[in-house]
Amino acid sequence: MAEQTSPITRLTRRLALPGWSVVRFSLTLVAAALLAASFVTGALVVFWIGVPLVVFVVLAIRLWANSQRRVIGAQLGLTIPAPYKKRDTSSRLDRQALALIREAATWRDVAWLAIDATLGFMVNLLYLGVFGVAVYYLVQPLLLATVFSSTPSPMVNDFGFYYFDTPAKTLLLVPFALSCGVAWWRWGEMFLRWYSHLGVILLGPTSKVLLTARVSELREARDQTVDHAAAELRRIERDLHDGAQARIAALSLTLGMAEELLRSTHPDQAAVLIGEARDACTEVLEEIRQLVRGIHPPVLADRGFSGALQAMALDHPLPVTVVDRLRDPLPAPVAAAAYFATNEVLTNITKHAEASHIRIVVDQFDDEVRIEVYDDGRGGARLSPGGGLDGVKHRLAAFDGLLEVLSPEAGPTVVTMHIPIAPAERTAPNR
Repeated sequence: MAEQTSPITRLTRRLALPGWSVVRFSLTLVAAALLAASFVTGALVVFWIGVPLVVFVVLAIRLWANSQRRVIGAQLGLTIPAPYKKRDTSSRLDRQALALIREAATWRDVAWLAIDATLGFMVNLLYLGVFGVAVYYLVQPLLLATVFSSTPSPMVNDFGFYYFDTPAKTLLLVPFALSCGVAWWRWGEMFLRWYSHLGVILLGPTSKVLLTARVSELREARDQTVDHAAAELRRIERDLHDGAQARIAALSLTLGMAEELLRSTHPDQAAVLIGEARDACTEVLEEIRQLVRGIHPPVLADRGFSGALQAMALDHPLPVTVVDRLRDPLPAPVAAAAYFATNEVLTNITKHAEASHIRIVVDQFDDEVRIEVYDDGRGGARLSPGGGLDGVKHRLAAFDGLLEVLSPEAGPTVVTMHIPIAPAERTAPNR
């Protein structure tokens, strides 16, 4: 469905367009100067002095192009990311110049530079000209009756075939001004937006650049997932070695001592050791259960994400309200990611938020699950490297998920997690 725009918003946007056009017209003049500098640099590039000029001019063009991206983006309500590669400032100047020249985004900027210095100049001049004519000739009768009453009238009133030199005569120009105003109001915005969309095509990243960036994001998410899995395996190994394995070894020694006491006819002392071994065995089993619960909670396998979330809320030291709007069971990998991410957020709230109440809202849409965790704590939560929320972000990244944190000082804090669900996963059973 198309987005509805209120009449006030449309009116404000159209009235602001002349200001945007003035800014764009100024940028076309800068484009003409940069285009001339580009030609001069191209002629001097065969000499050594042209090498630093290439770097300087290309960086100046990029600065101009970024200004265009901000202005066009603000005018169209879009975000136009810069498609440039990271520049190696430590390399030699000639290599930097060669890398800038070889980059495709540089030539796209130059192409838009040439278009904006020529076509853009005419487009914005025409738009401002029509707007200026409409305004000027509408107020001409008033100007001639007041400002120019004792001075010669402006030469713009001399049309060659007739000279509109009195207020009464300039009233004949009002229909012409009104027609220009109607044309400006009816087609001016569409005219500028057409030209701005042309700029988006050239200034925005290409599909290849977007694909490369996407591959880099997925590679980073994969590496983070691998690192997290390796750290989790090391933690499990450490917990088994320092906890359950050591206690089982101690249990074996205790049972061996009890066996020796039984052989030496000291049954009472042997019974005491056997009782201690039984208690130790119970404790070891509980440790193993806790370890297994950390790997994959049984309640998640038995009752799904909804049941596991309710159990998590009941076990939490703070009062937690759960609003569960899930329509279907979640796939096992998504459910596990959502469970551990939510648990980490709750742990973070307990440690730092000083909250008195938590609310969790789970919504399911066609292509994602959204989990919103609200607390009435002191706020100020940030995504800092190595922090709890940063770990949640990395966990969700493995599933192409997103984490949003809204936490002003003095609270409240709202942490929103978006986890995509592939079409094949939506129909998969939660086993």
